[in-house]
Amino acid sequence: MTQMQLIQHIAAFDKDIKVAKLSSQLNRENFSLKNVVDLTFYHDKQVALNAARLLETMLLKYPENYCDEIEYLVMRVNDVKCESCKRYYAKIITYITSPEVTRDVRNKIKEINFEGVVELCFDWLIDPKMLVRVRSSACESLFNLRHRYPWVAEELSNQLEHLMRDATPFLLAKGNLILSYLHCED
Repeated sequence: MTQMQLIQHIAAFDKDIKVAKLSSQLNRENFSLKNVVDLTFYHDKQVALNAARLLETMLLKYPENYCDEIEYLVMRVNDVKCESCKRYYAKIITYITSPEVTRDVRNKIKEINFEGVVELCFDWLIDPKMLVRVRSSACESLFNLRHRYPWVAEELSNQLEHLMRDATPFLLAKGNLILSYLHCED
């Protein structure tokens, strides 16, 4: 499938079923994840958003098939400007940094520098205008990266204690859960 054909498919999305089918097709064709990442920056916001949905589906369904391309995604995450696309990127970062990810992905992640992502996640977490789901995923990603960057645990704890004062119920639940784990580790 060419990049232009992919854009046409993505522009026609209307149901999650099409996202799943297209993700399976791209996986079978060994389509480059980098090309999908690039489409999340497309000038048409709907195409960019649908590309982000597709990217998330591809990585959650077939993470081991894209191990070698995850670094490109991590390098580009700081460039995401579309607020809706950030939701998908935040969820992807949470997933690839989680302990539940496959061993191959976990080993690849160990080779990638996440310092820029850590800073971005803190920015997302403290931004009161950021989508709640992005803030929640950023919080969880930071928690997942706390062993790799030991200073993250203390800073995350401080930020969460401050944020809990005015947090939405969803963020409050996530924050309290993570704080309970952080305080158990002290």
